[in-house]
Amino acid sequence: MVDRRDPPAPTEATPESTAQTHCRQWYHAHGQAIYSYLRFHLSSPDEAEDLTADVFLRALRRFDRFDPSIGSPKAWLFRIAQNALRDHQPQSRRRPVVPIGSFRDLKCEAPSPEERVLWEEQVGRLLTAMAELSSNDRQIITLCYGAELPVTEAGELLGLNATAARTRLWRALGRLRKVLVQ
Repeated sequence: MVDRRDPPAPTEATPESTAQTHCRQWYHAHGQAIYSYLRFHLSSPDEAEDLTADVFLRALRRFDRFDPSIGSPKAWLFRIAQNALRDHQPQSRRRPVVPIGSFRDLKCEAPSPEERVLWEEQVGRLLTAMAELSSNDRQIITLCYGAELPVTEAGELLGLNATAARTRLWRALGRLRKVLVQ
């Protein structure tokens, strides 16, 4: 016997399900970059993972505030990450240097223990040199090289046009080179 009743009407997407869908897509597209950015500023992978989750939870809760005409989802998420990082680290606990020993989770393709030690020494020198730079210099370098954002997107996050962002990055890298040579 054939059921001749009308099929149930498709359920309309609720604002909550739309927000969840978008945030899930954004997490898959940008989650690793957000984690890398936060990891560079925090002393442990657990803290970075927790804060990454917090960033996407904040995005989900404030999804109605996202305006694609103002900026990309990636830029919006990085702005949330910057604010989450500021909220996470009280002024008295902020520290410009993260110990090299806490970076064991970062990728290293070194095939031997000796090469791994040399890599750790290089990273240690880099982190020490980064600590000597201004906050603005560290921010642009971290966004471009830690989170692997294009310079234009890093500039957008910092409120800079593309030319100013490229100039700031160029000058920051020059200052970093000088510190590393000393």
